Amino acid sequence: MLVQNLRRRALLALACAAALLPALAQEEPTPAEAAAKVDGPVVVGKIDGEIGFAESAYVVRLIKAAETQSAAAVMIELNTFGGRVDAAVAIRDALLGAKMHTAVFINRRAISAGVLISLACKSIAIAPGGTIGAATPVMSAPGQEVAQPVEEKYLSYFREEMRSTAETNGRNGDLAEAMVDADKEVEGVSEKGKLLTLNTQSALEHKIADVEAETVEEALGKIGFGGPIVTLERSWSESLVGFLTSAPVASILFLAMMVLAYMEYQTPGFGVFGFGAICCFLILYFGHYMVNLAGWEELLLFALGVALILVEVFAFPGFGVVGALGILSVLASLVMLLMAGDWSDFTFSNPFTGEAVTQVAATALAGLLAVVLLIRWLPHSRSGVLGGKLVLDGGLASAAGYASHEAAGDDLVGRTGEVVSPLRPAGKARIDGQRLNVETEGDFIAVGETVRVLRREEGRIVVRRV
Repeated sequence: MLVQNLRRRALLALACAAALLPALAQEEPTPAEAAAKVDGPVVVGKIDGEIGFAESAYVVRLIKAAETQSAAAVMIELNTFGGRVDAAVAIRDALLGAKMHTAVFINRRAISAGVLISLACKSIAIAPGGTIGAATPVMSAPGQEVAQPVEEKYLSYFREEMRSTAETNGRNGDLAEAMVDADKEVEGVSEKGKLLTLNTQSALEHKIADVEAETVEEALGKIGFGGPIVTLERSWSESLVGFLTSAPVASILFLAMMVLAYMEYQTPGFGVFGFGAICCFLILYFGHYMVNLAGWEELLLFALGVALILVEVFAFPGFGVVGALGILSVLASLVMLLMAGDWSDFTFSNPFTGEAVTQVAATALAGLLAVVLLIRWLPHSRSGVLGGKLVLDGGLASAAGYASHEAAGDDLVGRTGEVVSPLRPAGKARIDGQRLNVETEGDFIAVGETVRVLRREEGRIVVRRV
């Protein structure tokens, strides 16, 4: 009897185990399978070519359109050899922050920056014969025919970006890191010294990609979305903004702003040069504002810098702390414009900060060189095109009755007097009871200070602070 009871209990335990086995063996639903239960349209966009700030603005618009239409998902059809790393990081942040399901259809390649964009999506579909990988960031310098790998600090930054992005969506962080760093070895997949690039089959095998498809419709169907497809093309304004925010155009606008501001300073009143300088900055600012790379903080910082410079020029003699703070404010606002990220990213550990600082410094030096050339060339230009229009090339001889100051004898050399208007470096001083136009050797001298006449030249009296 005891044996029969034990036998019955054993058979009952086996029966229960057999009933529970399919439930235990069933895996948790994937993000794509879970998303398939959500009805709604799918917003689809296409990136075909180099990654830039125009593409980051485009992806942000796709996500906003999907939110407006209560879409179930947003999908990007991607085919790129790479592009700007900072633009790819901006796209990655937008995708990770999206409230709806995100997917990418790699048709046919996602190289370099395209890998980061792909890994930021919850679902990845790849076309037959597709490739994904080779994501080491590179940089090229003038005179270099072949781009060179970036420094270790840049590589370390991008390596961690790739790993964290992959792991956020449940993918192998080691494989993502091996696509960036040739020294990363993954047993059975990637050898040391070679960057990892996966084809369609290997990407599916190692779960970097989820499904294989030949069209967007097929990709969406296999991922689990059967709702209507809403396609959004890139607008002409986004293409224009992408052009204006490119590094060469941004540098040219900055350089033109410096030169025009100097020419406005050298001409009386406010005219076309000042207006042109303002337009250059506004184009530079609003171009970055349209791609979410600038806020009102940069504009206010720039305005503060200009105000401090004007206060220094018109209120204080010489050039001191106020003017230096103004210049630093202007340069800081330009650095913030040219780097990706917000104020929290403005740190020296951020590689994009170094790139922006280098670009602003190089352009500022080029602007100073251009100003020096203008100083030397404009007064002697007789072309009538620019110099002849800005600089008076005629003289008013004293023999014809013209004088720049009250009549003064030749015995002024060595005499002293009091400054009655700021000398910057020209102004007025009272010497021997005469109010005379004088000029320093370059120094700024305040009202009330004492000066001594060094020499008299034709049309000018040169003085020096006592």
